[in-house]
Amino acid sequence: MSLSGYATPETTRRTGEQRQGVFHERRRPLYEGGPFVSLVGFGSYRIGFSPSLGHPQCREALEHALRRGVNLIDTSTNYGNGQSELLIGQTLATLANENALSRENVVLVSKAGYVQGNTLELVQQRERDGRPFEPVFKFGSDLWYCLDPEFIIEQLERSLSRLGVDCLDVFLIHNPEYMLKAYEHNNIPVDKAQADFYGQLAKCFAALEKAVSVGQIRAYGVSSNTLGATSDDPTAVSLARLLDAANSTSQNHSFRVAQCPLNWIEVNPIAVESADDEDNTLTLARKNGVGILVNRPFNAMNDGGLIRLTRPTVDSAAVGDDAQRKGLQNWTRLSLDLEKLAREYISIPGYEEAPLSQLVLATLMWQPGLSSVLCGMRRKEYVVDAEVAAALPMLVNADQIVAQIYQDLEFHKDGN
Repeated sequence: MSLSGYATPETTRRTGEQRQGVFHERRRPLYEGGPFVSLVGFGSYRIGFSPSLGHPQCREALEHALRRGVNLIDTSTNYGNGQSELLIGQTLATLANENALSRENVVLVSKAGYVQGNTLELVQQRERDGRPFEPVFKFGSDLWYCLDPEFIIEQLERSLSRLGVDCLDVFLIHNPEYMLKAYEHNNIPVDKAQADFYGQLAKCFAALEKAVSVGQIRAYGVSSNTLGATSDDPTAVSLARLLDAANSTSQNHSFRVAQCPLNWIEVNPIAVESADDEDNTLTLARKNGVGILVNRPFNAMNDGGLIRLTRPTVDSAAVGDDAQRKGLQNWTRLSLDLEKLAREYISIPGYEEAPLSQLVLATLMWQPGLSSVLCGMRRKEYVVDAEVAAALPMLVNADQIVAQIYQDLEFHKDGN
């Protein structure tokens, strides 16, 4: 039996003495007029039922997070080949049966667009049957991407089934810039690529408006790794043009949420004005009542490489491989240097002993216009760490702190 209902502003506010703790006390609207969410959300990119997907620790972490007041869960149809949604659904059902929470207390976000695993088999079968989804973009034998509205709705219905709910609070188009990547690969002029891209998204938005009208979802939006990227990036996604596409579908549209990476390295959403947006992404979102969820707080992509913005959890002395030992030593030095740098700009008491992960989270969760920071919390200790970070004093100048850190990192990167 599916859990019925959905999150509302009334059901997600902290109420009663039984709901104590920072994740209950420090909440804000996901979007204008929407449900209230914890400062940190549970990101579920790598959770499932197998040891390689963190089981059973990830289930224990999710249960602990929900009991402590984390009330935002972000998942996707392709995470763990559907296992992420299944595990979340089972966990919610268990806690609901225990009366530990109700469906109306939790904000559920899922996404669709990737064609992988079982979904790839489905799309391939449609091709063989002579009724293919369109458009489909093929990036390899095991990765396709689809922006057919029929496909998006089909994936939504599978999400609802796996999660065991009647309604999702938010459903996002997942990294639609893959369409722009395909156009770039095929040397399609940027102007045509952009026109086709936003035109196709408008068709998807129209389908999602219908899903809102029949009660399958409460709101929709886009999750994009290139949201707010500079205008010289042919795969950049503009929030202004996304809103235009939604407005072309309905003047009373339900485009309410956008998701993108944000960390000390990837700062486009708060620092860059694109060719289409007069304001940075977070400012534009705030002006239009759109909520912003940020991902990858600790996994910064830089020049094609990954920089981990946390302290290592393994002592380099315990590693036998020389190359791995050297890598861990470099990572340790970098984390300590970053902690020292951040404390130079955080002048209020309370942060003296905070490790890098907590400094990063604090500087992100207090960004003006941001709704929640999505963290991959596959272990209970990660939930505990996030709760400590959320309890640190509010940083009223968080945007300035991140800008200063980024400028210093750019200075050192350039070798000046």
